[in-house]
Amino acid sequence: MTPISQADESLNAFLVEPETLLSSFTGLDGLIIDARSPQAYAAGHIPGAISVSTYDYFVPNTKPEGMRAFASQAAALYGAAGISMDTPVLVYDDDTGVRVARECWLLEYLGHRNVRLLHGGLNAWQQCGGPIGTQSDSSTAQQFAIQHHSAGFVSADEIKSELDHPKRVVIDVRDELEHDGLDHTACCERRGHVPGAVWLHWSVFLEQGRFKSGEAIRALLHSRGIRADDELVPYCHRGARSANTYWALRLAGYAQVRNYIGSWHEWSARTELPLELGHRQSR
Repeated sequence: MTPISQADESLNAFLVEPETLLSSFTGLDGLIIDARSPQAYAAGHIPGAISVSTYDYFVPNTKPEGMRAFASQAAALYGAAGISMDTPVLVYDDDTGVRVARECWLLEYLGHRNVRLLHGGLNAWQQCGGPIGTQSDSSTAQQFAIQHHSAGFVSADEIKSELDHPKRVVIDVRDELEHDGLDHTACCERRGHVPGAVWLHWSVFLEQGRFKSGEAIRALLHSRGIRADDELVPYCHRGARSANTYWALRLAGYAQVRNYIGSWHEWSARTELPLELGHRQSR
């Protein structure tokens, strides 16, 4: 495993502060992506932004055929929206939320190399005096050619085959009731959590709609028995809350982070995958 390191240059550029966007707004290169719901977009958005979201696209399973189907569906949406691999994109949510995190993760997984996230989202944009528009914008359709980038991806089969791996920490970032198997999520056939998973609610990595500092995140993980050189695998229900945690951990300098995009939606449906019930405090 690679030990913890400082965030690399690409990650340093990943977060865009709203003040930075505002100062360069007229000369912005690329597309601004509103990852919120179409209804939220229609009510008011950053002028020039287009509405694009794969939030409602569930991963059928994380086996190769399932990921191919998911990737093809997402690529078709991106291409129709005018996004190509050469199009720089800046993605935002109401704040630094789960929808923007999942969208950025998916773009990276598909091979896009110029994805940025508006830190603090639309709320921070408005707070710094950024304008709001209601006119719907669009872009000319493009070819979105998938170039898979698997470094931030892990499958259910990989997790199952190495549940006792001494250097891998599976992190359940769902609500506590979901983790304990006491929820009533309609689409999940089974309740509980991945055996051995550490529970950390996804919101603990955020403060006032923004990511906490790397120092604060590292201190939190250390307090839960998570080591600097562990491989970290967050999961949730559909891979959105876990994508938010994925970016928080990477920005904090953890070199080995992989989002389980199938999350509990897949794990619960596959009866051959083991589960546990009840609360688990630490490793």
